[in-house]
This record gives sequence, C-alpha cells and structure tokens, in this order.
Amino acid sequence: MEKMINFGIDLGTTNSTIAKFVKGEVEVFKNPLQTGSETLPSVVYYKKDKVVVGTNARTYFERDGKNVFGTFKRKMGTTESFKVKSINQSKTPIELSAEILKELKGFVHSGEIIEAAVITIPASFDVIQSNATKEAGYLAGFKQVILLQEPIAASLAYANKHKEKDLVDGQWLVYDLGGGTFDVALIKIKDGEMKVLDHEGDNFLGGADFDNLIVEKIVIPYLNKNYQFTDLENELKSASGKYNNVYYRLVKLAEDAKIALSNRTSSEIEVRDMKDDNDEEIDISIDITRSEFESIIKDYIDNTTDMVKKILVRNSLKPSDLQFTLMVGGSTYMPYVRKRVEEILQIPINCDIDPTTAIAIGAAYYAGTKEKNFEQDNKEKNVSGIKVRLAYQKTTKEEEEILAGRFDGNIEGLFYQITREDMGYDSGRKTLINRISEDLPLVKDSYNFFRLTILDGQNNVVETDSELIGIAQGKYNVAGQPLPHDICIERDTDPEMENNSTKLELLFQKNTILPQKKTITVALNKSILKGTTEKIFINVLEGPYTALPEANQSVGCLVIDGSKVSRDIVRNADIEITIEMSESRDLKATVYIPMSDQQFTGVFNPSKRQLPIAKLQDEVGTLSGKLDSEISDAVEREDYETADILTVLKKQVDTLVINSNSLTDDDVTDKKFQFEDSKRKIAQEIDNATKGKRIALLKIKYNEDKEWCKEIVDENGNDHDHKIFGEIVGRELAFLNSVTPIKIMEAIEELTDLGGNILWRTPLFLEGRFNRLVDKPQLFNDQEQAKSLIEAGNLAIKNKNFDRLREINWGLISLLPKSAQQDASTGKIGF
Repeated sequence: MEKMINFGIDLGTTNSTIAKFVKGEVEVFKNPLQTGSETLPSVVYYKKDKVVVGTNARTYFERDGKNVFGTFKRKMGTTESFKVKSINQSKTPIELSAEILKELKGFVHSGEIIEAAVITIPASFDVIQSNATKEAGYLAGFKQVILLQEPIAASLAYANKHKEKDLVDGQWLVYDLGGGTFDVALIKIKDGEMKVLDHEGDNFLGGADFDNLIVEKIVIPYLNKNYQFTDLENELKSASGKYNNVYYRLVKLAEDAKIALSNRTSSEIEVRDMKDDNDEEIDISIDITRSEFESIIKDYIDNTTDMVKKILVRNSLKPSDLQFTLMVGGSTYMPYVRKRVEEILQIPINCDIDPTTAIAIGAAYYAGTKEKNFEQDNKEKNVSGIKVRLAYQKTTKEEEEILAGRFDGNIEGLFYQITREDMGYDSGRKTLINRISEDLPLVKDSYNFFRLTILDGQNNVVETDSELIGIAQGKYNVAGQPLPHDICIERDTDPEMENNSTKLELLFQKNTILPQKKTITVALNKSILKGTTEKIFINVLEGPYTALPEANQSVGCLVIDGSKVSRDIVRNADIEITIEMSESRDLKATVYIPMSDQQFTGVFNPSKRQLPIAKLQDEVGTLSGKLDSEISDAVEREDYETADILTVLKKQVDTLVINSNSLTDDDVTDKKFQFEDSKRKIAQEIDNATKGKRIALLKIKYNEDKEWCKEIVDENGNDHDHKIFGEIVGRELAFLNSVTPIKIMEAIEELTDLGGNILWRTPLFLEGRFNRLVDKPQLFNDQEQAKSLIEAGNLAIKNKNFDRLREINWGLISLLPKSAQQDASTGKIGF
C-alpha cells in the first residue's frame, strides 16, 4: 500500500480534474466519456431513477434545466440548497460537490481504492467554505482530505514542469481566473523553496459571471426591445419565475458563445422554444461580437488588476521587480484577459502551463509529499517525555543532505535508527546522544522520505513527537500554506467608549504559515451559574483585526455551557482559550477554567453563511445611514478629504440599495452573495476612512482614563500597581502615534483593568457597591437567590470578609437585567 496520498484534485466551479503523483511524475487522468479531455464538467443532473454527473449531465441544460446544477462551488459553506424537482428533494452544495468527487474517482483506471486526496480551494475561501469542502470529500468516501490553495498548486505545477532548468530566485504573480473565483498570489522562490508572500481574491468573480453578463447585458435587452415582457429578468432568475427554465438554457448558450469568442470575432445565441407575454413564439439568433463581449467584462478584468495593485503597494514592489504573471484558470484562455492584464500591469504574462489542468497537477505534486494518516489510525500515542528537534534542508539539488537532531529528556540507554521509506537507506542502530548529525543519501528528482525511530535496550519503539522527514531532490516544494485572512475573537470595549461597541483581538495574522496554535487568557464578561442553561458565547471572526467587527465574517463561536461547570464562575474570572488551526484551516478550541479546574474540548461551533434578503437590505440601509452621519461629521470638522472619500463610498452604497430592491430570496444566481461581499468590503473602507476621527476621540478618552486611574493608584495602589501604571504611561508615545486605534484601545483597557482591579479589592468600594446593589432589590431576576446573597453579603461585611463580599457583588450583578449590568460594574473588566 502506498504511504503517501499522491492523488490531487482540482474541484472547480465549472470543471474538475484528478491527477496522481507517480515516481517523480504526475499523470492527469482522462475523462472516459469525453475523448481527449482531462476535465469533468462540474455539473450534476437528477432523473427519477439516477444521477448523471459531468459531460452527459451538461447536455440536459436545454431540455431539463431545473434539474441540472452547476457553479454550486460558489455557495459552499452557506445555508443555500438546490430544489430538485424530479426527486422532490433539496441538495446542498456539499452533496453536489461530493457527486463530482465520486465521479472523478471513476477516472482512475488502475482499479485502486482512493482513500485520501489533496483537494484544492481558492486562496480567498474563508474558514466556513474550507470546512464545507472537506466535508464534501468525506461524504465522497475519502478518509483523509488535505486542502491546498490553488495559487500554490499552480506554482508547484509550473516550478516542477521543466527539470532541465533551475528556476531563478525571484518573485512572480499567479493570476488565477477560473469559472467562478479569482485569486492572485505573490510567490517568492529562493534556494528551491517557494513561499506565498501575499494574496487577494474574490470568491464571486469568474467565467460564470461573464456568462451571466451576456444574458443580462445582451440577450435580455434584445428580447425586451423586440418582444413584449413585463419583468423578464426577474421571471428568468427567480426559482418560481415564469421563464426560469429558459434561464438555465440561456446561460449555457452564453457560455458556449463566450468560448467561441476566444477563437472567433463573433458568435450567436439561438433563442427558441419560448413565448413572450403576448404568447408570441420566439425563434431567433442573437449575434454577439468579440468587442461587445469585451466591453461588458472590462470592468471585471480591471477589478482583478486592482487587486494585483493592492498586493504590489502592500509589499512595496514595482512591476519591474516581478519576473512574470503566471496565467491559470480556464478564463485566462480569453485573449482579451491576457492582453488587458499585461497592458495594465506592465508585467510580462506567462502561459507556459495548461491553465485547465495546472491546479490538479500541482495538487498531485503536493500530495506526493503528504503521508496518509487516516483518522481511525490517528489515535493518541503514548508519547514519551523526549523532545525531538530536527533541522534539515527541505529542498535541494545536492545528492546528500545533513540531518541535525537535538534530543531533550531522559535518553539514557536509548538508541536511534534512520531509514528511507523506499528501504534504500538504513543508518543502523546507534546510541542516542543529545545531538546527532547524519548524511542522508537522496534519490535524484524525487521526494525522499526518512523516518527517525527511537528504540530502547530491548529494541522496542519509544514513542516521540518526531514526524516524517521529507526532502525534495530536484523538485520544488512550498514552505507551508499561508493564512488568507486574520482570525480574531470579538471582545467588548470600555462601556463608555464607542457606544458600548466591541473590538477584535488578533489570534492569527494574515499570511502566517499554517498550522498555528495560540493560548490567550481572557476575563468573563458575566457570571455563569452551575447547573443553569446560561451560556457564554465568544464570537470568532475572519477579516482584518484592525477593522470594526461588523465589517468581518463570523466563522463560528466558542460556547461555555453553565450546565457543565462544576461550580459558579463569577464575572471577571480568568479563562484560558487555546485555539488551533490546521493546514486545511480546521479550527479547534479548548477552554480551561482555573476557578473550577475544568477543561472543555469541542467548544467551537462553526457557522454557515446565511443571507436572507431582508437582512441584507437592512444592513445596507444601516450602512447608508452611518455614511450620511459620518459625511456630515467630517464636513463639520472641515475634514474635506475624508468627506470626499466617504461621498464616493456613499454612491457605491446607494447603488447597492437600488440593486437590493431587485433581489428575491429565491434568486437562483449568485447576486446576493456578491452583494454581501461588496457590502462587507465597503464597510471595511468606511472603517479605514474614519480611523482618523476614532483615533482622535480615543486619545481624549485615554487621557481622561489616565487621570482617573492615576488617582486610584495614588490612593489605593500598591508598588506593583504603580509599576504597571508607569509601564502603560511609558508606552504612550508609541501607541498615541499609531496609525491604528487598536493600540490606544488596548491601553485604555489596561487602565480600566488596573483601576477596576484596585477598586474591587478596596473594602470601602466593595461595601459601597453592595449597598448600591441592594438599594433596588426589585431589579433582581431571581428574588430567592438575591435574598440569600444579600444575607451572605451583610454577614461578610460584619466579619470583614471582603474576598467573599467581592464574589457576592458579582453574583448580584449577574441577577440584574443585562441593561443594568453595565452600570453596576466599574469599567469593563474582561470582554
């Protein structure tokens, strides 16, 4: 049985491909139903008694469009489903994707059972979409799925294509415009190893949008002009629309015309078997010229080059600093795309690889470096206390490489042995010392894998955390996959700041190489009582950590359940949260509560993207109102530069408002997802434009809180408190001159925590807070519990047990209505 995964799959929006790494080369499997083709159309058709996938399914678009489904990749990770009329069921994007993956298995003619695969995803896919892709893989029968970002796959395909020449160290771009998504990545190669430095992308920009544009901008206007329709566009796009079945046929015909225009100056779309609202028969041919088509996609292509420019600016690069732009994805076959991209960027384009199979080829190269490790075999090992640290060159042109090892722990009486997986090398059994060095012989033009085994005196294996050693000889490999977006948790700010809003705390930063693990300590924002149904939710978001939370995408939340805690956990108690993110962007979280000495696993609940039209319309309306307010404020402050920026954004939002009126919940296109992405990007731009104002207000708030905290420290603080206060103030020159409000907010929070912690250990404050709480007993939502706490509080005051009084105060605060809890606490201690 092969030990490496070896199989790579490009699960594309419009076409999919499967390939395998075999003895240093990659084989792309042919489509058995389409002579000469190496791709499978990502289309599924349901009849009453069978499921048709791929080439044959595509032929049913014209005859039975409502039971044929394509471009569902763009709805991965959402709550959307597709109504299948022929079987009276609904299918999710995950289920449809699984059908494609199962069909691809049939391309493999050797008869072997494929249990593991590397499946590619757009780099711009978020955590939710990534998780959905893995789920589709498992549903298709794979026991192990590793996700690989498409620009990395393309780079591996390109770098490993020509063995006879070494790539020159330098940087290039991968421009990946496929059927449904767009990615651009900045790649750097040095000493045979590739790194992804930066990326931009759009999950709703690709060839499918160009097909829809042909229908919207050419076909529908022609039909409206020459025939009688009341609301043709809506009747086509709505699932319940009169002409919805015709819509699928028109989109397929538009795609055929688009493909033809890559080689011809004109094409046509034949509209037949359709009647207008006056019952007039339609049987016509609509001509489309290449220049017409190019004019309607121009803005979309220019949008892709704008994303490239963002990468260049962020990385302080000029076009001359880049070797080329590698063109990948079926939509880059279009001559206009190649010409326009090179014309705008002034960077040479590179079309050396097949844009339709490159992703699968690169995935197969990557799969050749990944060991099979099925979940059922991945049981907890009884790992010894020995720590193993290994250093070696992962990519080389040499015939041997040095492996250096360091071992910490009790190694007395132990031995080590290094073997190559093909059994071509065995170091023999050697005495283990703290530091070792071995010359490892390499097979030329291959991925070489070695295993280091620790043995005891009886030749029994001693389990350690040592992993498989992989060295690519004459092959190019990638130095890990970068995180496409910041991952943050949402925390409360000071209640007096930003209208009691929240802020983001960074967990993992964009472009950090995965996997990652981090532990943070946070304070609870409310009490949680043992045995209750009360829950604490901590939101996890994806997007810039410097942005406002509403500008980012929620990917799930951490949940702490009162029914599972062994004792009452009071407000402001510390909890330790450990977050892990795998190479495939799986998120796992554990929470440790010191107060109850409990650890909880599996506390992360992933979410799915829900987009009710009414909610989107409300959000855009709110955004419009916020812009009006911000523009007025900027003009009042005579900040005309910001006012101008916001005015441009207001026009974009006004366009969204108008467009939202034509959206319906049963719209079969991807418009609402594009709409939601546009809304979020505009929200981020508003956030950037108004940062200056927020920073100015925060500086005022900081100085006020500094004076408040200084007074408390001077009156009641100890030496440690004075030291902390001095450290905060000592950093103020740096954070007050920061270009982001985050650092100032953190300083304000530190002052609030310091002052609050001092107050909450001061007897006079604790007594005063208790008296204030019991002054309005009618506010407590549990009178019996409140009565018990009040009696205990009076006893604590009598006995001068102020530690107990502090707990009682927090217990009483937790019984107040949420609206009153903020007023009852001094500062915002915790989040």
